[in-house]
Amino acid sequence: MRTIAQSHTIKLPRINSRPYRLLQALLAGAGTFYQVCERAGLDIEQPGAEPLLRGLFEGMLATGVAKLDGILYSVTLRARLALEEPAVPACGQVAAPHFRGAAAAMPVLVVRA
Repeated sequence: MRTIAQSHTIKLPRINSRPYRLLQALLAGAGTFYQVCERAGLDIEQPGAEPLLRGLFEGMLATGVAKLDGILYSVTLRARLALEEPAVPACGQVAAPHFRGAAAAMPVLVVRA
């Protein structure tokens, strides 16, 4: 589990699993069950696939990864924050200054090879 702000934890699906593919499709935007499955590249026409996928959606709703508003599924803010990579803290200056003091015009030598 990844920890996010306000010490809330959320259980994200394993990477490269079907629920993870559905979650990635939800990150692209809200959609109906059929739209999200199509965006994730999951075929619901195979025998037994639709009930299995509906169960995965129910699991995502139960764990708080997704939410349902009418017929549209979308990713929750907590899940979106948990999926973001942590920012690397900046250390020191981005680029060291090469000249300190009063700015003045200086000659420039251009060399072409």
